Amino acid sequence: MPIETIQSKRLFEKIAEQVKMLIASGEFKEGSRLPPERDLALQLGVSRPTVREAMIALELSGLVEVRVGAGIYVISSKPRLVLTPNSKIKVPSPSELIEARLMVEPNNAALAAERFRPELIDDLERAIKQQITEDAIGADADRQFHMIIAEATGNRALVEMTEYLWDQMLSSHMWRLLIDHAQLKGLYPIILDDHRNLLDALIRRDSETAKNIMKSHLEHAKEIFFDIVSHQAKD
Repeated sequence: MPIETIQSKRLFEKIAEQVKMLIASGEFKEGSRLPPERDLALQLGVSRPTVREAMIALELSGLVEVRVGAGIYVISSKPRLVLTPNSKIKVPSPSELIEARLMVEPNNAALAAERFRPELIDDLERAIKQQITEDAIGADADRQFHMIIAEATGNRALVEMTEYLWDQMLSSHMWRLLIDHAQLKGLYPIILDDHRNLLDALIRRDSETAKNIMKSHLEHAKEIFFDIVSHQAKD
């Protein structure tokens, strides 16, 4: 028998497994609504973002359905996708990707401001206009805007790192679910404002402001993506 690599489970995976067992045991019955995530977080002793990722993992497995504005409902007691090391969630999770982007992209913005070239203004403005047309977050124009800033650093390593993170995000099944839920509200004004303010800081070559805006921008994105699961009906 070949020796298999031991892979430690991430916290949200452990929470998903625990909730899956409660569903299988009948504690949470098919058709019932799960407790609000704030209650689950308190009972399980974890953060709400961790619970949100667990719910997305369970939605991917076919056990629950996230109904934005209504709550999270059990739709089956038998997963159609087993949460194994080769499953769809065994890739960087949304929170891991946001964490990594927060390490990379604010520095991209700072360096891009220092080295900013006026000919990039039109490219960034077109990306913003296209984003309005797409009326979406995390779509092509959003990616293009961030990649132009990465390219403006003149640092190929930063470009490759940024491209990798975006490719991981856009190919992630967990991200796709989060984005699909978020798109029910279309393009969030704060995201568009962040891009416009960032462009202004780049034009002024204000490195520190550009860095801070990018950091705030990614925090805003995190709040949007991780808040959509928590909009549950209260009764």
